[in-house]
Amino acid sequence: MKQIKAKIKYLLSFFKSEWDFEDYPLETWENLSAEQEDIRFGASFTNWTLFVAHGDSVSNAIENLKKNLIEYRKENQLPRPGSIVPIQYTESNKIEIYEEIAIDFFNTIIGINYFDCFISDMSSLSDFELDNEETIEKIKTEYGIVPEEDLLLADIFEQISNKASA
Repeated sequence: MKQIKAKIKYLLSFFKSEWDFEDYPLETWENLSAEQEDIRFGASFTNWTLFVAHGDSVSNAIENLKKNLIEYRKENQLPRPGSIVPIQYTESNKIEIYEEIAIDFFNTIIGINYFDCFISDMSSLSDFELDNEETIEKIKTEYGIVPEEDLLLADIFEQISNKASA
């Protein structure tokens, strides 16, 4: 049924040159196992896998999705409603520069194999739920640096590299 609605929205989109929120096929759900009330409900567009919003009610999740679409539109061209939107990965150029450091860091700090996951230039310690004081202290001890506030892994690796070459 979702795909039928998506196809209808797709076909209708050819009658317009610009699309609004209402032109996209909408899906909503309730996550009964959510531990936080503000993410209990979700909303997304059919066939646009990673464009998701949450809220403490269905209407709040939809409103948040609408806000996200407005923000997205400011920087990007909107895909045709109902079309399949491929996943786009963030660049990993900076991470690749520090691959040797990353391999050691993942083994020492995160405790997983670097090659078992995808890491982009925007990946951070919080992606691994390691943005706590204990992890920061471990980084200080192991590498002699104090990670900057955003805790982006690429920035941490750059700090480690700069410390090593100083």
